[in-house]
Amino acid sequence: MVYKEKILETIVRDFFDTKIINDDDILIVALSGGMDSMCLIDAFYKLQSEIEYKLMAMHIHHGIRGIEADRDLQFVKKYCKSMNVKLITEKVDAPEYSQKNGLTIEESARVLRYNAFENNWKKLSLKNSKHNVYVLVAHHENDQAETVIHNMIRGTGLKGISGMRKQNGYILRPLLDIKKSEIEEYVDSYDIPYVDDTTNEDIKYTRNYIRKEIIEKLKSINSEAISHIAHLARQASEVNEYVESESQKAYEKCLISKDDKNISISIKSFNEQNRVLRVGIIRIILNELISTLKDITKININDVIDLSKKVKGGHLDLPYNLTVDKKQKELIFRVNEKNISMSRRKKKCVEELNL
Repeated sequence: MVYKEKILETIVRDFFDTKIINDDDILIVALSGGMDSMCLIDAFYKLQSEIEYKLMAMHIHHGIRGIEADRDLQFVKKYCKSMNVKLITEKVDAPEYSQKNGLTIEESARVLRYNAFENNWKKLSLKNSKHNVYVLVAHHENDQAETVIHNMIRGTGLKGISGMRKQNGYILRPLLDIKKSEIEEYVDSYDIPYVDDTTNEDIKYTRNYIRKEIIEKLKSINSEAISHIAHLARQASEVNEYVESESQKAYEKCLISKDDKNISISIKSFNEQNRVLRVGIIRIILNELISTLKDITKININDVIDLSKKVKGGHLDLPYNLTVDKKQKELIFRVNEKNISMSRRKKKCVEELNL
């Protein structure tokens, strides 16, 4: 099977045959104008004969790369007009967001890009309530390997090793099992136009360094390194899904009460669980109360587990004004800006007196 056929058949198998994508769905391709996204939109343009979905595109101008970014926008506009594909354009300011939030340009661009995806997905979903709306991004197997390595370097657990999912809510990644070399052959075979992002060559960006330096060295050890890492991600994802499912069941057994700012669980039931499930329960609780695990470290998780084992009561402060109290038979998680531990109250008073 030639690569161009594999790409089309993989999409049909994974997204059409499984009924993820159906007639009348609205598909928005995140279209940068680069090779990967141009391959993706071309494939779905061709596959419209299989299923009658509505195909659209969205281009995000990140406020970086100057004239080159303007060129990309014009290229995408011209292409979509020639193919009669409706195009949504958004312009964001990644440098400004980076300065305000203490993030790298890479991270800022990603946050703003996905914010734009979500905002447009919501708008279209409201206007087309009877139809599913999806945003399609062109991540491929090489990107998956980069993501896993990046997560490992920064410090991660099972979820980070799982990498990206083919479907994550309204986000679809139809090329995730496709090699970069297969995309290159597809684009060459069909003579698909695309533009190059010259910053992809700049190894001062972490992703580029991983791709051009680390992965190349791994490939010199084993030419199938990328595929093996991606395979590990798929296996880890399956295990992680199982752990999350079992953690949810265990959480429901432990739960005593909850509202928007408080969750109380049974210490006895919690401590009867396997440690993996106890970690999973804590993650579920934190997600429900603060909707993020960013800045929650392994130390924070371990502190909660240690608190649950104490003979007497105890108190713990976590990021995002989150507190955990052990009281009699309950472990109480609470979001309350004024709920600061006694030791921190004393320290705060001393600091204020010394001003």
